[in-house]
Amino acid sequence: MENISLDFLFIAPTPFYANRGCHMRIRGEAEALQKKGFRVKIVTYRDGEDIPGLLIKRSFYRLGTDPNEVAASWKNLPASFFLFWTVLHETVYCRPRVLYGHLFHGGAIAVAAKYLSLLLTLFQFKPLLVLDTQGSLSNEMREYGMVKGNFFLSAIRWLEKFILFFPDLTFVSSWDCLVLLKKISARKNICLVPDGISFFDTKIYQKKSLRLTAPKDKKQAIAKLRGTLAKDEILLLFNWLKERKKIILYTGSFAWAKGLGIFISEALSALIKNNHLRFLFAGGNLTKLPPEALSQLKANREKIIVSPNLNAKNLLYFNLLGDIALDLKPPHSSESSGKILNYMAAGLPVVCFDKKNNRFFLGKNGLYAKNYPDFVKLILNLSGNSYLRNRIRRENLKRAWGVFTWDKAAEKIIKTCNL
Repeated sequence: MENISLDFLFIAPTPFYANRGCHMRIRGEAEALQKKGFRVKIVTYRDGEDIPGLLIKRSFYRLGTDPNEVAASWKNLPASFFLFWTVLHETVYCRPRVLYGHLFHGGAIAVAAKYLSLLLTLFQFKPLLVLDTQGSLSNEMREYGMVKGNFFLSAIRWLEKFILFFPDLTFVSSWDCLVLLKKISARKNICLVPDGISFFDTKIYQKKSLRLTAPKDKKQAIAKLRGTLAKDEILLLFNWLKERKKIILYTGSFAWAKGLGIFISEALSALIKNNHLRFLFAGGNLTKLPPEALSQLKANREKIIVSPNLNAKNLLYFNLLGDIALDLKPPHSSESSGKILNYMAAGLPVVCFDKKNNRFFLGKNGLYAKNYPDFVKLILNLSGNSYLRNRIRRENLKRAWGVFTWDKAAEKIIKTCNL
C-alpha cells in the first residue's frame, strides 16, 4: 500500500481531548497549522474526546481515568508503552516531515520512534524531531507528588537533560520554562512559542471588533450557561448582576499545584468580608481541594459558585461573567498559563504572581502579587476602581487579539522548522 504523507505527526501522551491547558495548546497548534495547509495527525491515548476537523489516531490501551483530571501520574507508563507502538507504526507508514512530541514523555517517545524508524526504513527516512513542552519534567513530577527525595529527583533531572539532547528543536510555552531549560541543557535550539487564545467555538470576539464587556453581555452569558450550572446558581448570578457585585473569577484545575486550594485557605477569608465581592470558580473537582478550603466554600454558599463543568464551548461565557480574573500558579511553577490569555481576550484585568511569563503576557497591565496578602490588597483596590478596570480591559483586549493567537504560534513553528 502506498504510504500516506504527513507534514506533522503530533504525539500527545495524554487523554486528548479534554478541558486542560496542554490539550488546548495541542488543539490550537494543530488547527492553526491545518488552516495554513499543513497535514496534521494526532496520536494519543485511547481515552478522550474527538474534535471535528482533526485527524486523531488512538492507541490500544485505555487509561481508565477521568480525561479532565490532571494526568501527571505513574499510571501513564503502560499507556505510554502502547502509545509508542502506535507512534512507530504511524511514523513508518505516514512518513511525517516533522515528528512532534508534546510534553517530555511525548518527546521521549518521538526520540525512540525516530531512531527505530530509521532502522526499519534502512535510513531512507529522517523526520525533523521537535519537543514541545510547557514546563520542566522534574518540576512537574515534584509538584504532583510523583517523586520524593533528592536521589529520585536528581535521576529525573538527568533523564530530562538526556531527552533534551536529541530534538532538532525544542519549543516551550513560557519564559520561565525557557530560562529553566537553558540552564539544564547546553543546546542552542530551545525557543519560545507562546500559547494562543483558546476560544475555539465562538466568534463573539474578533480582532476587528474590540469592545468592553457590557451588562447585556453578562446576561447573555448567564443564559448560555443554563444546563451547565444549576437553576439556583443561575438565579444567584442574576442576583449578583442586579446588585452590581464584582465577580472574582478563576477557571482551571483545582489541583494543589495550580494554586486555588492555597488561595482559598490563605486569602479568601479576608476577601469574603467585603460584601461587594462574589466568587466564581470553574473547571475543577472539589475532591482536589484541602479540607480547610472546602469548609470555606461551604460556609459562604451565597457568595461563591463552584462548577466542574468547564469546557471549550462554555469557557468564554464563564470569562464574560468576571470583573477580575485570577491566575494562581505559584512562583516556582515553570508552566505557562494559557488561562491568562483567555482572560485578556475577554477583556478581564488579571491578578497573578510576579513571574517572567506573566509579565510577558500582561506587560504593564498586569497586577502582580508577591504573596497572598498582596492578592487581597490588589483585588480590593481593583474592585473599587472602575476607571482602572476599564483601562486595563481595553489594553488587554488589544494585546490578546493582536499578539497572542494560535495563528501567530503556527507561523513561529513553520518558520523555525523551515517548512
